[in-house]
Amino acid sequence: MTFIRDKIAHVRHGLAFFASVGLVFGLAANADPLSSNNGMYPKPDDKTVFGETYNGVYNVANLAYPDTLPEQDWVWDGGPLNQSNAEDYMWALKRHIEPTMRTLVEDAQNWDAVEANWYNIVWRGAGDSPEKGREVIMNTNTGQIVPSDTWSKPFQPTTKFVQNYGVIYFNPRAAFMLGEVWKDVYKPNFSKQRYPEGSIVVKVEAATIQPNQWPWDDPAVGVNSVLEGAAEWQVFRPTTEDQKRRQNDPNHKLINKVQTVYPFQLAIRVKDTVASPDTGWVFMGFVFDARIKGDSPWDKFVPAGMMWGNDPEFARDPNGLPDGETLQETWVNFENAPPFVADTLGWGGRMAAPMDVAVRHEVVLPDGTWYRKAERFRASSCLSCHGSAQFPFAANLYPSPNIVFPPDGNTFPMYQPGSEKWAEWFQNRKGFEAQTPNSAVALDYDLTSTIAFGIWAGSTGQDAFALEALHGH
Repeated sequence: MTFIRDKIAHVRHGLAFFASVGLVFGLAANADPLSSNNGMYPKPDDKTVFGETYNGVYNVANLAYPDTLPEQDWVWDGGPLNQSNAEDYMWALKRHIEPTMRTLVEDAQNWDAVEANWYNIVWRGAGDSPEKGREVIMNTNTGQIVPSDTWSKPFQPTTKFVQNYGVIYFNPRAAFMLGEVWKDVYKPNFSKQRYPEGSIVVKVEAATIQPNQWPWDDPAVGVNSVLEGAAEWQVFRPTTEDQKRRQNDPNHKLINKVQTVYPFQLAIRVKDTVASPDTGWVFMGFVFDARIKGDSPWDKFVPAGMMWGNDPEFARDPNGLPDGETLQETWVNFENAPPFVADTLGWGGRMAAPMDVAVRHEVVLPDGTWYRKAERFRASSCLSCHGSAQFPFAANLYPSPNIVFPPDGNTFPMYQPGSEKWAEWFQNRKGFEAQTPNSAVALDYDLTSTIAFGIWAGSTGQDAFALEALHGH
């Protein structure tokens, strides 16, 4: 990967120039597979809503993948996961990534992905408009805009919408596989898309709303906000309100602002066939809990829950879980996580953390049922969503006949829950088994690669397989 290393060195050298002169420039759409970001840097007059300007550091993508497979440093010796050992797994994994990820969460100005030995993916940096690609300050990708009534009172934000920006990092073993797939960035090797045991992918997601806009309206808990005591990041993106206006008016011009956002969720997946023999993957979410005493934001992240399978034996039940039954492949921390975690669980109570967008609005079903306005429809789960990872993009992330999905709050047709088509999303497949095996190649539960391959296709003249970056969670 010498070429990629040389490219990173060139990018690092150029950052100081771009920052000093305050240039704002846009690359042609996805023109450079090795771009660190979308090339849009703050100028002195790009102020936040608080009147601040940005004069800090710029994080740079690490695309210099290892040439040899690094030694496996995450090994779980507790056997297959179950309701009894799931929480132990989560705490052990959090301790495992803490030495480096604590810095990313709490002290982003001193985060260096190269030094920390975490990696990004190619083809995801460039973008031709402010909300696309990775932004320049934190290297975040844009998340979906979610109606605030996704959460119930006393945890309902006072804004109309909530959004998040997330950074995605791959550990060295996962990055080695990326290097094998993308040895030639213009000719990927799909046969290498199999994550080795011990691969870890971490997504740290920061909420866009301010602490005083997300109340914890319960005096008994001793905190006033869901985000009280959270760390702070800066990102250079259009405001959520600006993006919502663009959704309603395609001619509206988006304008970047330096915004303060708050790390709120850690979404982590681990390739672990010991813990998860059926799918090979463990998906989990940690959520910020303002009730935890102390000054350390990292220490306030607690397990929301995890899943290692879709409980497919219940996939044909209209509610996803028959009366009297219990999910066997999802564990939720009902006892100690913030109560609002229950608001955003997926179909039948399957795992989905607060920023995972498993709950949708304005869903219409074949039998004529329509979930209108504030009615919430539990549509997905961590594994059902990532199980659609394949190339080309032949199945929606949600159980829907649509190949793309609309902004939350716009009409979204889905299959009937419990039907044969619906159940296709809630199976336990190996990572090499595509959801649509006759028309796509499986990508081992990696939607980030689905997007990267789609951008690669659109940038190399294969328009039939092109895919713009989807706004995920």
